[in-house]
Amino acid sequence: MGCVISCGVKLVLQIFNTVLFVAFIAVAIFGILLKTSKPVVESIINRLVSEHHVNKDETAKLAQFIIENADAVSALLIVAGFVLAALCLIGCIASCCGCKMLLKIYASVLIVLVIVQVIVVAYFFSDRNRVSKFIVISMTKSLEFYGADGASGDISTAIWNLTMNFHDEGRCCGMKGYTDFANASSVPNACCQQLTTICSLDKAQQDKIEGCEKRIVNFTYEKMEIIMHVWIFGIILQIALVVLVFLAIRL
Repeated sequence: MGCVISCGVKLVLQIFNTVLFVAFIAVAIFGILLKTSKPVVESIINRLVSEHHVNKDETAKLAQFIIENADAVSALLIVAGFVLAALCLIGCIASCCGCKMLLKIYASVLIVLVIVQVIVVAYFFSDRNRVSKFIVISMTKSLEFYGADGASGDISTAIWNLTMNFHDEGRCCGMKGYTDFANASSVPNACCQQLTTICSLDKAQQDKIEGCEKRIVNFTYEKMEIIMHVWIFGIILQIALVVLVFLAIRL
């Protein structure tokens, strides 16, 4: 009976680690594509904005901006993906060969990872305003370049056109409203009720489309909650994996 249980635990460990190995390899590959493949990034953006008023030229500019500024993110995905995939491979080999010393090392690394993730989750999600404030400040700074010439103006215009037309409950205008564009060279069409006409500051003042700040904050809260739940679920799975490893060591 003990032999059957031991084999069962090791089999579950092998399946668990194999699935995670494939998943982390996929993460690393995505990091490589994020850094090197503009068509892939454009395809992802097109899927996200397909139902919103963002043209292909702006989509291409967004894709190029992401590729040029995603060094840290792509490097993190590549390194983390391959390192964690290697860890899963070690766990799979250790459980298959029944090497208890290797299993103990594997369990120790998993415990450290779980502790680090718990600290990170506690820091970022204990105050949900921390992330939303950072995003609002960054978006407000980029708004200063809306409609301007050059790369900064192109990226700011593309990002804000996407933001102002992205929400299901209707369009929004700037961060606080039409007054954000009082000194700008142009007023976005999203600031007026009719998208077919050229939007002027006077027309925007009459229509009084609300600003995007509240929607940006609410959107950030919603996505942070989803990320938090997924992350906590991942931590629980890792704890379950640690328990399985200790069972494999003892049996």
